[in-house]
Amino acid sequence: MGYQIQIAINEQTLMKLEEKTKPVIDERFLYCLQNNTWTIEEVEKFNSAIRISIFYVSSEFERIKMLRKVYNLEYPTDHKKYFSTVATFMSKMRSTLSSYKNLMTDFRKKQRGKKIKRSFHGIDPTALHEGEYSADIFGLESYPDKVQEMFDNINNFLKLANGVFQEAIDVINEEKAIRSDPNLACPIYENSYQQSVKDNKKLIEMLDAGNVNVDHDIVKAMETTVDVRMLIASLFHEISFADFNYFCACKAINDGRKAGLTDEEAAIFGKKNAKKVFRLRVLLDHITELVEQRDDITEWKDKLSGKFMMHLLYWCGWSGSKNDAMLNYISKRCEGKICVVKMGAVMAAKSKLIHYDFSKQSILQNDFNQQIDEFIDQLLSKQEEEVA
Repeated sequence: MGYQIQIAINEQTLMKLEEKTKPVIDERFLYCLQNNTWTIEEVEKFNSAIRISIFYVSSEFERIKMLRKVYNLEYPTDHKKYFSTVATFMSKMRSTLSSYKNLMTDFRKKQRGKKIKRSFHGIDPTALHEGEYSADIFGLESYPDKVQEMFDNINNFLKLANGVFQEAIDVINEEKAIRSDPNLACPIYENSYQQSVKDNKKLIEMLDAGNVNVDHDIVKAMETTVDVRMLIASLFHEISFADFNYFCACKAINDGRKAGLTDEEAAIFGKKNAKKVFRLRVLLDHITELVEQRDDITEWKDKLSGKFMMHLLYWCGWSGSKNDAMLNYISKRCEGKICVVKMGAVMAAKSKLIHYDFSKQSILQNDFNQQIDEFIDQLLSKQEEEVA
């Protein structure tokens, strides 16, 4: 006897699967068992098979739970590059679907000499789930241990399978909620945008390309739409990581140019820090004047010291990680005026801070910040007087 079961890849199927994997009561189970005239050998074979299924579905359940934790935390996604979210999750529950189909096949009413093809949204109902049944007059306790074990195995499997389907449904519902609520979508977008601008290598490559064309459909849409936040929400999980990174590169450069930043400055500091960049320009343009005023900021061969550069990078908003982009920008801006140490010297100076507690480190940095800001303020005041 053969059966053909076609599982439709859609949300309706998932909902039906979740509904059909509730625990089975013992009276329905015994009715199906007797109706199909199982032998004890068939019961033992079934128990062996379903234990294997439980093992695989259990592993699959853990993988899907891990995927759920991160799936809706990132604005772009490569999971939906070719498939919907439903298809993405159903493709990762192959063991669950296959085992469930086998279970349903085993418990369909047997009709000798016939091949039955049934489909109800891809799921063929059996008496395990619905329909009329006759209660067994003796009860489960009157059957051999193998039968009771079979009953437990079925419900253990259904509990796991139900968890798999519920996880997928929850992700789909979360995704729908985010796509319809800017208050949920915009923070995710902002986090993903900032991370992309920070890490995107393509953006750095574009910086050296000269007059880069940063026209982008989504950037243009954001500039013309009535509700930017709703647009951001509607595009949640509609963009791949590669496309999103390119969009972020274009937007960062476009925003930076509008704020008066160079492409490199836009990539390193971002539009939000434009005022800080303008002050940094003033400082670096007059760095030799600062050197003349202070003899503690240079080291051998008249290079700006690692300690000075460490504090200056923190003043700029440096995170403390070994990232050369900000230091390279300062070095180029100082070219022809004074040399700048390499990142190794900066990290060596940073490592010496371990001898101080956090409050002492904060005092040292705050003192440095105050001195630099006062120097820049004096220069700006002087420039204003000259213009006047």
